[in-house]
Amino acid sequence: MAQYAATGIVVSFSTLSAELVDVNHAGEEAEQIDSTDQASTNDWRTFISALKDAGEVTLVLAFDPDATIPALGTADTLAISWPTGATNGFSCSANLSKKGEVQGTLGQKMVESITFKLTGEPDWADT
Repeated sequence: MAQYAATGIVVSFSTLSAELVDVNHAGEEAEQIDSTDQASTNDWRTFISALKDAGEVTLVLAFDPDATIPALGTADTLAISWPTGATNGFSCSANLSKKGEVQGTLGQKMVESITFKLTGEPDWADT
């Protein structure tokens, strides 16, 4: 199984222009509806999958007051290209849902986090 170093990741969204440090995708999930009834066997709950949620993506950026970060609430397509070959990323409609979280640890690089709420179905294809 191939393994990859987290270098060369490219992100695009609206007017975003900043030095990317880390990318974290919380993952997708499907809402689970309890379908347990009196006839369920051996006292085990049962569930059915319902609506899907593409999750959130958090970017960690090098802190720079001159960086261009879109306004909170901006809606656009978020595209991420992983350095992994042929099918190497995804794109999805997204809303900039959180920004301005700055970390300034003594002796460390200052960083700022911004978070996107993905909306709709992601396209897991070449980006």
